[in-house]
Amino acid sequence: MQQFFIGIILVLGLSSYYLYTQNATLSANNIALESAVEEQKATITAIKENYERQTKALQNMSRKNAEIEADKEKYLSILSKHNFEKLATVKPGLMENRFNNGTKEVIEGIENDTKDISNLESSDDTNE
Repeated sequence: MQQFFIGIILVLGLSSYYLYTQNATLSANNIALESAVEEQKATITAIKENYERQTKALQNMSRKNAEIEADKEKYLSILSKHNFEKLATVKPGLMENRFNNGTKEVIEGIENDTKDISNLESSDDTNE
């Protein structure tokens, strides 16, 4: 009878040791998984913020593009109404001054836009 109880105690002791080691392993795995979950949450938050910034930038670009397209259509309609070849032959001094001033304005606009883009790119580089 004593041998039977000793066998049961031995089996219970070994199974308790096995369960204890499994519990320690699972606890360590749980801690590792919790830290991975926190890291993933931080990554998801960063991705959402980046997505929102990109969405706003795209909306701004689309709005500016629509404005530019409207301006283009306005200028094209003005240009299509006039015969500049005839006007240039009749009043060459008038047309030359207007074309030169218009060209100057366009070039200055391109330079200003280039400066703005350069400033945006340099501010993006400092934010990263």
